[in-house]
Amino acid sequence: MSPRIGDTLISMVVANNLVRHGIEVTIFSAHLYALRDWFPGFRIEPALCAARAGSMLERYDVVLHAYESDVMGGYDWHPRVWVMDQWPTYRQVKPMIDIQLDLCRYCFGLGSLTRDNGLVVPADIGAAVVRNRVVIHPTASEIQKQWLPRRFLRLARRLRDEGYDPCFVVAPYEHADWTWVEAHGFRLVSHASLADLARWLITASVFVGNDSGLAHLASNVGVPAVSLAMRPRIALRWAPGWAPSLAITAPPLMPGRWLREFSWKYLLPVSKVAAAVEKLRRRVANTSRAFGPGTADGAGIPLLGAARPASRILSVSERMSGPRQPTH
Repeated sequence: MSPRIGDTLISMVVANNLVRHGIEVTIFSAHLYALRDWFPGFRIEPALCAARAGSMLERYDVVLHAYESDVMGGYDWHPRVWVMDQWPTYRQVKPMIDIQLDLCRYCFGLGSLTRDNGLVVPADIGAAVVRNRVVIHPTASEIQKQWLPRRFLRLARRLRDEGYDPCFVVAPYEHADWTWVEAHGFRLVSHASLADLARWLITASVFVGNDSGLAHLASNVGVPAVSLAMRPRIALRWAPGWAPSLAITAPPLMPGRWLREFSWKYLLPVSKVAAAVEKLRRRVANTSRAFGPGTADGAGIPLLGAARPASRILSVSERMSGPRQPTH
């Protein structure tokens, strides 16, 4: 798996459909190993180091990656090292979960597919959604993907004035850079464990943040999400794809990709993000994920469906001689 949490959760749609069709799958991932109790029925191992990759993977029929940057040791040590991003199907401009389903359908020849990636909320959590809690995630893996910090603060103030309880969440190594939000009366949360973060995140009523892996984790555990993207193409492909979500961009005032990626954080107003939260609130108003300002009472969380175990394990060589591509 990719070292990026969003790519990992999305790629699990492929893994889940392979398992459901009788393919024996072993997953190597630091993120998923931390969340292995959330993915019952999967064989999950810690992430591989480059020195051991060849000896650990040589017994498998296929070694599957999302991106070429994830390949360890090159292509020569194994006859079937497949990189999905090299296939035209993966490069489509459509939601990423739909792309995963197209991979399963056209490249792997699978039918009866599910959008589910196999995540199941552990039964011992027993958490309840705090219906007015807004989780704000102001950071991202790359600085150009981050909206302006002071605009996140203005958004938090606006939501608090409307009756929400906004709080900020960042990684432990980012915590010291964001303690200033506490001086403005907002809670700042960090969890060293990804499982602990997921346990806390599931109590949120709505998530607001940059285009990042945490937006996908929030959506995966059932939290409606508003994600802020640099460009419309990114918004279309990378909007969180499980819970109801909105991916918004700045008005298209700048020509060219570089100018849009540089200027988007200055051109996206607080009012548009706040309006997206309200639009999402109306969308889920009559569902189990309904939320709203001034509503702090909790409600039970429905568990997500588990991956169905295969009745018979088949090897990849029995099912697939190689990835196919649609002819149309």
